[in-house]
Amino acid sequence: MTPPVAAVLAQTVTVTASLSFIPVAVYFNLFSTLVKIGKAATSKQITDARNEERSVDEKEQAPLCYQLTHDVLYSLSSIGLVDLVQDDVFEANDITRHMIAMPSAQHGTLHFATEPMFAGAFLMRKLIDTKFEYPFKALETPTQYGYKLLGQDDLAKEHTYSIMARQGRMDSFNQFMVGKFGKFGKMPERVKSFGYDLDSAVSGTESDVVWVDIGGGRGEMLLELKEAYPTLSKSALVLQEFNPDIGSVREVTQMEWNFASDTPQPVEGALNYSLTHIFHNLPDLDALELMQKVSKAMALYSRLIIQEFTKNKSYGKMHATMITLYGGRLRSSAEWKRLAALCGLRVTFEAYPEAGEGLIEMRKIVV
Repeated sequence: MTPPVAAVLAQTVTVTASLSFIPVAVYFNLFSTLVKIGKAATSKQITDARNEERSVDEKEQAPLCYQLTHDVLYSLSSIGLVDLVQDDVFEANDITRHMIAMPSAQHGTLHFATEPMFAGAFLMRKLIDTKFEYPFKALETPTQYGYKLLGQDDLAKEHTYSIMARQGRMDSFNQFMVGKFGKFGKMPERVKSFGYDLDSAVSGTESDVVWVDIGGGRGEMLLELKEAYPTLSKSALVLQEFNPDIGSVREVTQMEWNFASDTPQPVEGALNYSLTHIFHNLPDLDALELMQKVSKAMALYSRLIIQEFTKNKSYGKMHATMITLYGGRLRSSAEWKRLAALCGLRVTFEAYPEAGEGLIEMRKIVV
């Protein structure tokens, strides 16, 4: 039976308060406790099980009572993260178990339940106070405006990622980026399923550098590529990052490059330049600047490989998140083609699945 429209509306607009309980659940490891119990349990049983694993100091510093456990889990059951069996009885469901099996998902849940909530609280205020100046710039999003109104002028001048780093949240975010909310298959198999000829992309002989992964984190995608094509040498795979905390990735060539700086792309004429979940963090002008830097380094045989979520109704929430945190956005086929044309590029392949990363390939326009 379809619920009344009024009930659907109420459930939709009250979701924010439920999301605010996620950090509490993560702090007390309630998701993992529920999965370990392995069956339906009351708040008391869950609290007792969790407290048995905590030290005396932990319990003194952060007491966990039955009422808090109940309210956290009851609130989160309303958005499907756990199951409410009856009254005060809860049980892990597939989403709960997924967060434990894929630890990066829990870090993402924590990150996206807090950062956008803060930014969203200041969205309308910023629009009104700036006479609806839009779109936002990377350093002038609702996030920065919120810190400005709170009197934290030092943070109000920082990029959202810099704010997270200064507040000790980047380690958690980096752990999220390892596996994100879940994998939609390994990159080689995923892009081939779109009908993309990856074999041709990696088999060119014009350059010894086969794949430059820009902002590639800890090199997960390059390692998947190496697994699919074992003959690729270390020098053929270049991982470009500006974050020194990623550690050593021995199977690839690591190179520090901050694409937001004034320095040009240091590798010229590679076969492929890849950016995954980078452009959606960027306002149009910043995205254009980055694409132009890559385009200038590309040869006629080079390919620019972009992997981003599809701009469809499934990812409207992600689109809003990118706007409020970074001034970024998801982009449609028409938007990608406009950016490409401004950079002397053309879209030569595109695939936009309903879920997971799509694929956009661009090449130089031959004049």
